[in-house]
Amino acid sequence: MNAKHILSISVLALVAPVFAQTVPAEAWVGAPLHAVSAASRDEVIGEFIAARAEASAPQELRVGPAPTPTGALTSAEVAADLNLWIRSGMAQVAGQENFDPNAPAFRAQLAVFEQMRHGPAFVAEVERIRHGGLAVITSAQLDDGTSTR
Repeated sequence: MNAKHILSISVLALVAPVFAQTVPAEAWVGAPLHAVSAASRDEVIGEFIAARAEASAPQELRVGPAPTPTGALTSAEVAADLNLWIRSGMAQVAGQENFDPNAPAFRAQLAVFEQMRHGPAFVAEVERIRHGGLAVITSAQLDDGTSTR
């Protein structure tokens, strides 16, 4: 029995390379691409210089906060948005365990928030925060009154 197994394994080992086929790399990844550009050398150099003038480090290489995009909200507008979110009841609805964004109750609550956010309530809230002195907390106080700064 062992001799039959050894003989059949050795026959397969000798015959298997005959049936094996090698596949060229083009069959796996496709033919190589040859880039052809319609731009002249001067145009390419000009685009490179323009891009270099306004280039910034890629996001994965940045250290620190990302640059603020143009048209970003002020801190008063963000705080007003959050206050309206809470006041409209969205914080309670969205924070539920069985939250369903397609539920009619959520849609109705979202409509209330959107109405407040895009109406005079938002402007009034921003003004209230600006004139009420929204303080930015820069240090925390310990129980004994000392600062952690």
